[in-house]
Amino acid sequence: MRIWVWLLLTTVLVSGIGYGQTGAAPGKEAESAERIHITADSLVADDNEKFAEFSGNVKAVQGGTEITADRLRILYQGSPAAGETAESDAAAGAQGSIQRIIAVGQVRIAFDEMVAQAQEAVYTTADRILVLSGPGSKVTKPDSGTISGSRITVERDTGRIRFEGDVEGIFIPGEKGLN
Repeated sequence: MRIWVWLLLTTVLVSGIGYGQTGAAPGKEAESAERIHITADSLVADDNEKFAEFSGNVKAVQGGTEITADRLRILYQGSPAAGETAESDAAAGAQGSIQRIIAVGQVRIAFDEMVAQAQEAVYTTADRILVLSGPGSKVTKPDSGTISGSRITVERDTGRIRFEGDVEGIFIPGEKGLN
């Protein structure tokens, strides 16, 4: 069991929130090989259901990516996604590959010179899309400002960010602004 959990943890951020092997940003390939350090109050791993869930004061760090949350659930190969069967999911990739990472409760993710905060964050590894949801969800970029919305979609490959629902922005204009 210990080896399985260690193998799972070493792939969590490499193929998940951290830079993966495909679509990696230039110069970031080395970051994906860095060790991942995860701490929590408890861990439940279920190989039959294909998940591992860290609970209580969760902190996951790899290179420049840091995630903190109340809970962090990792769904890996064999975990049926909404509307999928276990059979179709099993054909999707190699055993042990991470499919989705779900962080819940006081979520904070620092990556790509940004900080994202939300009540829930769902990251899908196949398309490298991070969806933040809940009241007070926001993305802050130092020296640029903060934009909030009830649902924020971050496309890691393209750098596009979409804000929906009660969107509000506070910008730092630099030398020129609206005046």
